[in-house]
Amino acid sequence: MRWLIIGAILALVVMVYALVDLTVTDDRRIRRLNRVLWVVLIVLVPVLGAIAWLVWGKGPRTAARPMAPDDDPAFGRSKDVTDAEADRRIAELEAQLAALDAEEIVRPQRPVPEQGAADDDAAAEAEPDAADEQPEAASDDESDESDRTTPGDGPAARA
Repeated sequence: MRWLIIGAILALVVMVYALVDLTVTDDRRIRRLNRVLWVVLIVLVPVLGAIAWLVWGKGPRTAARPMAPDDDPAFGRSKDVTDAEADRRIAELEAQLAALDAEEIVRPQRPVPEQGAADDDAAAEAEPDAADEQPEAASDDESDESDRTTPGDGPAARA
């Protein structure tokens, strides 16, 4: 009885291994049957189907891996573009980049409130103490509990 359980566990392990191997194998390496038929064969005939897949169904790896286009030296040599044409295109791109570098970047300026207007001067002379006693308007994060700004707060401290 013990050998039967060990054999069943081994058959299950071989079947699971063959199914996982089948799913990760590249389509170009699958021989004789298609992927679906190999799955059916491995599941219906557990040990023999798995052995058949490992022996006959899986083709050998190619000696050389497929080369990516950027690794292939022949890929970069296009017969459509001559060296003179490539040099002309590069010169045009460099001229465009130089023109972009020469342009000044225009950044929007923050509006600055005007000071010293005639109406403001007259109002300041009429009530000099009122202007000095009022604290500057501050946001909630710039003030303490008494709504007074601390000396380190304000736009000058953030700069």
